[in-house]
Amino acid sequence: MRLNHKIYYQFFRAIFALYVVVFLFACNPTKHLKPNEIFLQKSSVKVDNRKIDKDELSNYVKQKHNKKILGVFRFHLGVYNIANKKNDFVKKNVGEPPVVYDSLLTQRSASQLSLYLNSKGYFENKVEYKVTYVSEKKVKVKYIVETGEPYLINSIKYIVEDTALTNLVILKHYKSHIKKEKPLDLEALDKERERIRDVIRNEGYFSFTKEYVEFLVDTTNEHRKVDITIKVLNKKVTDKNDTSNTEKVRHKKYIINDINVYLSKDFLNKNVSTFDTVSYKKITIGHEDKLIYRPKMINHAINIKQDEDYSLEDQQLTYKYLTELGLFRTVNIQFNNAENRTGDNKKALDVNIYLTPLKIKSLSLEVTGTNSGGNLGMKGGIVFVNKNLFKGGERLTVRLNGGLEAQQLINQSAEQVEFFGLPFNTLEFGPEVNLEFPRFILPFVNTDNFAKSLNPKTSLNYLLNYQNRPEYTRNLTQFTFGYFWNQGRFVKHYLNPISVSLIKIDLTDEFRDRIEEENNPFIVNSFTDHFINSSTYTFVYSNHTFNKVRDFQFFRFNLEGAGNAHTLYDRMARTERNENGSFEIFNIQYAQFVKVDFDYRYYNQSSNGNIVSRIALGIGRPYGNLTVLPFEKSYFGGGANGIRAWQARTLGPGSLPDSLISSQFVNQIGEIKIEGNVEYRFDITKLFEGALFVDAGNIWITREDEQRPNAEIKFDRFWQDVAIGTGIGLRLDFGFFLFRFDLAAKLKDPASENPQEFKLQWRTPNLNLGIGYPF
Repeated sequence: MRLNHKIYYQFFRAIFALYVVVFLFACNPTKHLKPNEIFLQKSSVKVDNRKIDKDELSNYVKQKHNKKILGVFRFHLGVYNIANKKNDFVKKNVGEPPVVYDSLLTQRSASQLSLYLNSKGYFENKVEYKVTYVSEKKVKVKYIVETGEPYLINSIKYIVEDTALTNLVILKHYKSHIKKEKPLDLEALDKERERIRDVIRNEGYFSFTKEYVEFLVDTTNEHRKVDITIKVLNKKVTDKNDTSNTEKVRHKKYIINDINVYLSKDFLNKNVSTFDTVSYKKITIGHEDKLIYRPKMINHAINIKQDEDYSLEDQQLTYKYLTELGLFRTVNIQFNNAENRTGDNKKALDVNIYLTPLKIKSLSLEVTGTNSGGNLGMKGGIVFVNKNLFKGGERLTVRLNGGLEAQQLINQSAEQVEFFGLPFNTLEFGPEVNLEFPRFILPFVNTDNFAKSLNPKTSLNYLLNYQNRPEYTRNLTQFTFGYFWNQGRFVKHYLNPISVSLIKIDLTDEFRDRIEEENNPFIVNSFTDHFINSSTYTFVYSNHTFNKVRDFQFFRFNLEGAGNAHTLYDRMARTERNENGSFEIFNIQYAQFVKVDFDYRYYNQSSNGNIVSRIALGIGRPYGNLTVLPFEKSYFGGGANGIRAWQARTLGPGSLPDSLISSQFVNQIGEIKIEGNVEYRFDITKLFEGALFVDAGNIWITREDEQRPNAEIKFDRFWQDVAIGTGIGLRLDFGFFLFRFDLAAKLKDPASENPQEFKLQWRTPNLNLGIGYPF
């Protein structure tokens, strides 16, 4: 988005002036204190053991100092100090009152730190605190923690009162949370109690609870050695006639009798015994209304099996599979005691599964903001969804999309275009049809027994898209067939063996003349009709856990290859080549390339804010049938999600001089991209969030080009080619989406006369508007 640089400059100065004022007022934190109150200037923890998580230890401090940005500036306290009664809303929602020192809370904090260390096996810890009066009204508190040597686990012994459980418990010991030579950790003991419970319940002992697992901890050994005895107790039974008389009995195994599934929009005051029923294999389905699901689909989602021992894992997987179908508002699994019909000594359970269906069909109108490569716009569409197309959980989504976007001009001299009187220069519309199957579909292969734990899905997608830009119009026809599945909690796989795209481009006369004037095959081939038949594989890892504040990582790897199958066929069939020496399909030269992308991010969470680091690398190598990457597969630099000091497609490639960039603007695409970002995010209010960031990187081409000097990547010139930008951001977090303003300035410009010089160009910053976080 382009605004006048004077506006940027004034905005930058206003933000800077506001920050200086707030900082100065924050320097006087005692302004609103009462005569007998003392300001807590700093609260810190010093620990002599690197094995202890200092951030976790700090959580047990009862009184912390005021929040700081970058650990230095008390922004919120400054707002509180400068706000007056007329600005009471700002004072309450943005400001933070000064923290008044409380000696009692300091003592409690020291006690809590000691108790925490005790729970981690450091029983000989020593926690002291030092109170330093900086002035008459300011004080610092430092907690000095000496952990001492931990008590280490010397031996682990099992006492299992029921011999039938002995082998079961010991054979699974390799998964234990407690290990020899590790510190005694009470949290690990509690996790071990839950693990043993789950192991035993998985083998049919439905009524077994963690209260039957006890620990005897002997700390009387020399040299801080701990002996642990794990006791698995039998069940206590009280005589009904004499409550003082109890005896221990073995735990009973449970076997599954009947499996009943009930479907109703509302089970309140309903008698399920009056429902119509249908039997399939070994389950019975009771339905209040007409049955709209195939019994095979419901049976496939139920992991619990009749006449087999109860298993906690089967119960959990059944709940997971039924929920992931996306067909039911609620899933409730209940177990009731029943008479055992198998004749053995096991107890029996009837399983009742209550499912509340969601609406199968829906028609909606969607209007959203978009942020495609840093280009803002708006998108709307009519969406029809059928969640159960063939009665097996197949999800059909039909969209009629339309959108407007303010895209960066490829040709700066192109005539500005507006649609419907709005400041957008790009119009898109077209239908999209997506069909998703909740299972793998492979020709001539029975996938019913494929691991359901992977939650496999098959997707078919067909898309038509018309795009009208100032420089050209584009028609896209695309078909994709693929699979995606989960691997554990944190890993996802996406495989599209078939992805076919046909792109027809109609250039304006002015833009065609501009390209022909450059006489550059790279650019000419990038803006011609082309056909892409590719296969892609994407691996995604993210250990982000919702509702838990902790550090997490994200990693994405993408591999794409195109044109190889066609080329192999054409060579075997001895297909004639065109005048360029290339094969064609539908009289269109098709692309042949391989492309690899990496994207790694680390999210560091702390009480003072979050630091997000990211590094992204990508390389696309055209070969064979087409010597350049298609335009939409090429890399570009800059934009709201990249190096924000540059507008999208205005950076690089390499250290191509500004004089050539201004005359050959369309050249700013490349085949290699390397980018790194560091962003510090901090809360201002519940709605507003601030950010400070540094971006670095560039794009390059893989081979020398006389018309684009210094555009190819060379290791001896790499540092010269790196662009660096820095800036500040303001975000509005509405929960369901986040609106972002990022103001960035160039710090090192590879296109300048001195590409190695550091010079902050803060008088001409670049304002980026975005939706969602940049990464």
